[in-house]
Amino acid sequence: MSARILKGKEFHPNFDKISFGEFLFECCEKYADRICQIDGDLDKSETYSSVKTRSTRVALNLQKKGITSTDVVCFCSTNSLDNSIPLIASSYLGAKVVNLDPTLSVRNIQHLLSLVTPRIIFVEEESLKLIEKSLKGAKLSCEIIVFGKSTKHGTFAEMTLPCGDEKAFKPSKTDIDDTAVMFFSSGTTGLPKAICHSHRSFLQIVETSFYCGYDCRSILHFTTMYWITGMAILGRTFLDGSTRVFARSMEGEKTLQMIEKYKLTSLFVAPIYTYQLTNVPNPERYDLSSFRCLLTGGTPMSTDQYKKLTQLFPKAQVLFGYGMSEIGLLSIFHPEDDKHLIDTKVGSCGKVSPRTLLKIVNPDNEEIVGPNQEGEVRAKSDAMMTGYYRNDSAECFDGDGFLKTGDIGYYDDDGCVYVIERIKEMFKYQSWHIVPSSIEAVLLEHPDIEETVVFGLPGGAEGDVPAACVVLKDGCTTDKEEIEKFVTERVSDKEKLRGGVIFVESIPKTPTGKLIRKEAKEIAEKFV
Repeated sequence: MSARILKGKEFHPNFDKISFGEFLFECCEKYADRICQIDGDLDKSETYSSVKTRSTRVALNLQKKGITSTDVVCFCSTNSLDNSIPLIASSYLGAKVVNLDPTLSVRNIQHLLSLVTPRIIFVEEESLKLIEKSLKGAKLSCEIIVFGKSTKHGTFAEMTLPCGDEKAFKPSKTDIDDTAVMFFSSGTTGLPKAICHSHRSFLQIVETSFYCGYDCRSILHFTTMYWITGMAILGRTFLDGSTRVFARSMEGEKTLQMIEKYKLTSLFVAPIYTYQLTNVPNPERYDLSSFRCLLTGGTPMSTDQYKKLTQLFPKAQVLFGYGMSEIGLLSIFHPEDDKHLIDTKVGSCGKVSPRTLLKIVNPDNEEIVGPNQEGEVRAKSDAMMTGYYRNDSAECFDGDGFLKTGDIGYYDDDGCVYVIERIKEMFKYQSWHIVPSSIEAVLLEHPDIEETVVFGLPGGAEGDVPAACVVLKDGCTTDKEEIEKFVTERVSDKEKLRGGVIFVESIPKTPTGKLIRKEAKEIAEKFV
């Protein structure tokens, strides 16, 4: 087969005339009596009607403060029944919404705030000091509203009190090509940037997820709204009046309990956290018959772990997706259309998403390569970001308008996509490209290893030598020599762990479970 551009299925676009806020408001009216969201930690729920009432009251109060589509409204909170309400309210007014994650450091949040300079920040009570310190460090001044109690700042509770004109409220008319939502790039290889999605592009992400076919009648997630997955799940559940269930932390047994209790049909979780599910003793104690789909992605998963998950959830499919904050979901298997491929193409991130173009390019000469040839993944769709906020993004696109993902991958003869590694995370040893994730997959097959991350350490004239940080499972005492031998027997000569094995208690990760190799490498260098 010759080189070609892969094209996802077409579908009729429904979001060419409304803003993100109008979409949310209309869905609240349409599905008024259905359960919109459930706090799995507190076992509390809320209907779409209640969401509409509370978000309308907040929107009216934000209007009184002069908030319009020119303003940035920021949020910093763990998942709760309250934290999505002012986000929805701000969208009604066409304001640009952006989220911070409470687990980030003062230094990181200081940088992110300086990028977007918000007019108002909604913050949970537990993270108030974090935000105050960050604002001071960034030399920014903006209004703070607290989820909880405060004698110094306004509170969210005050903004949800009844308003006399709430029944007449309608969302503001907004240019759908204006920025609606911003996300921050991961920052695993450099300082984060603020990614801008217009009302049009973000709703395209929402609609594309619908046409990918996975069952979202009741979906559980743990990611905060800082991540595009959290926001996309919010939009996806609104689309057809589904129920979004959330919790603040991932625990294996508790997750199985929630699947049984809320009759969950789907779950989104990073691969690293799936081990908590497969380590639950006697899982047959729980009724998991409602469960249909485990959505995962972001980091590789071993074949052995995939098999364990399919055994744990015999009525469900494990779907490994590939996406980016800059463009949403790029590829995933359709549960019905691709049923014949899901179990035979383990390791693939599926077929190209609807209304998406994807090509594999040799980054050295810009030539499009054919099937089974590795190169940089590049993509184009209506869901693509409009650019970086207050930052030139021209270098992110090629001459044909395709986004340069920075990922190395390929597609096979059946059009199934495989992503191997970030270009910047690969390194060379004896002029050979070393792919850290492929060595990690081998390490995770060792029965005593809980987590691992691989990187290159300086090895003189021959280049960087592979090394690994390893977290052992509780009670295991495997030594470094045994692990090195285990890897040596399963990899090529150039992939041997010549840089050694470093045992650590934990591995640096983003809140969604992505490995931060740069920080892990810095830890290892202290032991070398």
